[in-house]
Amino acid sequence: MLLPTLGSVRRALLLAFVVGGLLVPASAARAERHHTVRSGQTLAAIARRYRVSVADLRAANRLRSPRLRPGQSLKVPDPHTTYVRRGETLSHIAHRMHVSISELRRANRLRRNARIRPGQRLVMPGYTPREQMNRDYGEPDHPGRVTLLRRSERREVQLVDEEGRVLEQGLRVLGELLERSEDDERAPDANPRLAVLLARISDHFGGRPIRIVSGFRPAGGRTRESSRHTKGRATDIRVAGVPHRVVWEYCRRIDHAGCGYYPRSTFVHVDARRIRTQWVDWSRPGRRARYGTLRGPANRRRRRRMPRPRVDQDLELEVRIVDASGDVRVFEDRPGVELQDLDGAEGGLGALGELLAELSAQPGFVRQAALRFGGLAIVPLAIPDDHEDEDGEGEEDGDDTVAEERESVTEPTGADDA
Repeated sequence: MLLPTLGSVRRALLLAFVVGGLLVPASAARAERHHTVRSGQTLAAIARRYRVSVADLRAANRLRSPRLRPGQSLKVPDPHTTYVRRGETLSHIAHRMHVSISELRRANRLRRNARIRPGQRLVMPGYTPREQMNRDYGEPDHPGRVTLLRRSERREVQLVDEEGRVLEQGLRVLGELLERSEDDERAPDANPRLAVLLARISDHFGGRPIRIVSGFRPAGGRTRESSRHTKGRATDIRVAGVPHRVVWEYCRRIDHAGCGYYPRSTFVHVDARRIRTQWVDWSRPGRRARYGTLRGPANRRRRRRMPRPRVDQDLELEVRIVDASGDVRVFEDRPGVELQDLDGAEGGLGALGELLAELSAQPGFVRQAALRFGGLAIVPLAIPDDHEDEDGEGEEDGDDTVAEERESVTEPTGADDA
């Protein structure tokens, strides 16, 4: 085994201390469902604390007067909801919340001529009820077998066997479905780790069909050469009957995977990568990326970061592949860290990006020691690997038209190779 030099260990520790001070945010208090008023508190102060509007806070508690008394219990509205104000129409609310009228109607199941009343509670696109977050979707009938949908095609594919090995025939079928067209000779083979990731998602949600919204895309236009879509590592998906937020919550607990949540769009981005990454993009299809947290788009003056959930499982970098004759070969994935994308992060990482890449190349025990004693346990989850935005591929699936077109922006919180 190649032992690290003393200089590399010192450099790794220095990186941990430096980046830890720059990038790791203070842990934010989780939003409460109720707030007890303390002496001297005002509605404005309470609304700022929970990042809700004063009007929504008053409407949620049916307050006629802004005066509060100590000990009074206030219900805190969900950040993904709003209340209709006097004189407002759906058009006013859509403009105020930066969503489209059609999205607002769809999220609240409102008919085109439906009327709204003052004080009525409306949910925003991307809202997922709490009861759906912890739902048990049951066990799959055939673990490792995935039902994949692409355009009008439906294929049932055994991607992984009982021993966790990737089947070469299933991998070939996945590659065909990821292609834009049958004549696209530029499409690379599907990454075996992506096959494992899709099999795990399918099994977790009881074997429900997975629709591939976008797979392979060649470099050009808004698609960078470093995009995982160009390498057969990424796909945008929908799981039948499962909210996109729930799919994303499951995916972001898998190590060595990237997951993007688009509350105002119709898919979840998943990919196989080296450093676990998560992001939320509040933009609508065809618009400039608007990264933020689950509470909404980030304020440029004040960055907010999402707490990182604990890792539940690992998407191993080494995968066994078995062919039709039973022969087994080992596929060892070596996804790289894209320094140009680290340098492109807001504020510029420059030499810091090089230090991060050097740290990630160190043996595992050196990285763990540096991260632990350097106070940087969250940084490998917070730094983006690389990102590019979607080109203008559009598909029509039923009533949903997906216009996958976003402008290239890299966020320090972790952005995708969508």
